[in-house]
Amino acid sequence: MARLGIDYGTTNTVVVCADRGRYPLVPQVVDTAIGRVVRETFPSLITFDRLTREYRFGAEAERALVEPGAGDRYIPFRSFKRLLRDYTDGGHFAVDLIENGLDIHDALTQFAIAVQASIRRSALLPENEPMEIVLTWPANANGAQRHITRKCFKECGFNITATLNEPSAAAIELADRLVHGDRSQARKVRAAAAVFDLGGGTFDASVVKIDGQEYTVLASSGIERLGGDDFDEALACLFAERLNVVYDGLSHFQRTLLLMHACREKERLSLGTVRHLTLDPEELGMSGPLCRIATSVYEKKLADLLEPAIDKLAEVIKQAGYDPSDTDAPVLDAIYLVGGSSRLPLAAKMVTRRFPGIRVLTTDKPFSATAMGAAIHGAESVRVSEVFSRHFGLIRLAQHGSKEIFSQVFAAGIRLPERNGPPVSCSATYVPRHNIGHLRFLECTSVDSDGYPSAGQRLWSEIFFPYDPAIPVNARVTPANIVARDDLHTTVEETYSCDSDGIITVTITRHIDGQSRTFEIFRP
Repeated sequence: MARLGIDYGTTNTVVVCADRGRYPLVPQVVDTAIGRVVRETFPSLITFDRLTREYRFGAEAERALVEPGAGDRYIPFRSFKRLLRDYTDGGHFAVDLIENGLDIHDALTQFAIAVQASIRRSALLPENEPMEIVLTWPANANGAQRHITRKCFKECGFNITATLNEPSAAAIELADRLVHGDRSQARKVRAAAAVFDLGGGTFDASVVKIDGQEYTVLASSGIERLGGDDFDEALACLFAERLNVVYDGLSHFQRTLLLMHACREKERLSLGTVRHLTLDPEELGMSGPLCRIATSVYEKKLADLLEPAIDKLAEVIKQAGYDPSDTDAPVLDAIYLVGGSSRLPLAAKMVTRRFPGIRVLTTDKPFSATAMGAAIHGAESVRVSEVFSRHFGLIRLAQHGSKEIFSQVFAAGIRLPERNGPPVSCSATYVPRHNIGHLRFLECTSVDSDGYPSAGQRLWSEIFFPYDPAIPVNARVTPANIVARDDLHTTVEETYSCDSDGIITVTITRHIDGQSRTFEIFRP
């Protein structure tokens, strides 16, 4: 049985294999029209072929975009992982580009199949050997993102033995880094570290206490839309200004090419000696002189984008009890910068400037640290205790429908159950004053002093449940069917359950006849 750690990223997907105490990167091998391509990462890119009505993935998708006449033939979908945060069952995106739209479930499943095929072609694993994987996702991912990601990777044939939040996986790899790859010593590391995980599409910050093989997340939060994609777009807009064109006025294909070029130029900053970033307009099918953007000009844009991430990191560190301004507070051993975008020199400079008394470490594995931590978790007796990074609750009708109230079910910071352990659960019992319950669930990143959602709201399922025993619990009902009732004389119980993946279900029972129904909260 092959044990793998898979980091499904916004811009790149990375796979690491557990091999008798070693954790090598699995080379991604793709057969393209120009031959076999081998690279460390599998680009998280899809292109749709208008001619064949088929999709291409990864390196093959990248190659398609530079073929003659590509602009007329291919529709690129870059960083489609970001679209998963708005997923609903049966959801589509890019309806304006493809007839009937691109089915999100189908696209991600086909992408996972392509990743699996690439792993097979690497010849690192015996032919047809089953694959056990630990799959990672952003700590700030909502329930729908987690559900659809796990579902698609499972349906394509991966055996998912565990899932991890990305910064938690990076903390596992950090222990390995601290002892220079000596796994026997890594199992004895005791430290407290903040993980600054800046990837292609999201930012996560977690404080993790490491005690040998025990990893306890003390606090975790993040920003849903902040990462390399935003930095690429900032540079792309600067190039567009120099070309005297409107960025949003470019065709979808031209914007994708410009963003891909901006990404390559941005990545050159990690060399530390780049003074100018350049673009040849011919790469976009345009004419004009070579564009040059001073690195200092671009970094001013970057600083504005990075500042919220630094603020979020400070918030999480303080929440975990490691307040640098408090001389009596415990000392944080390190801040660990991971993720592809952490290679930007400005990121390390800004973190060091904000936290001068804390050791700042920049990973030497910006793309593979998370996948390696996941592989270690899958192969060794590593235990990770996670927490909710978001508040979860619901909007209820009150006072005969004249008022809406917010009822919090699970607060951010509540500890998630261990793998294969009993779920976290809670229940609420009440006497209804309507014939049908209308429960609207949501997640949010913060609540105000009155307990109401104040930021990062994400609406999810609307559930209708008949309280009236004359209505079957599976009946199809709408808000138009709801009427005030004071004569039901029954109690209703809601029982919530959250598993180790952060997936929440609710079972609603009307006690008058014992009828109940279970819902997964992210399904409409």
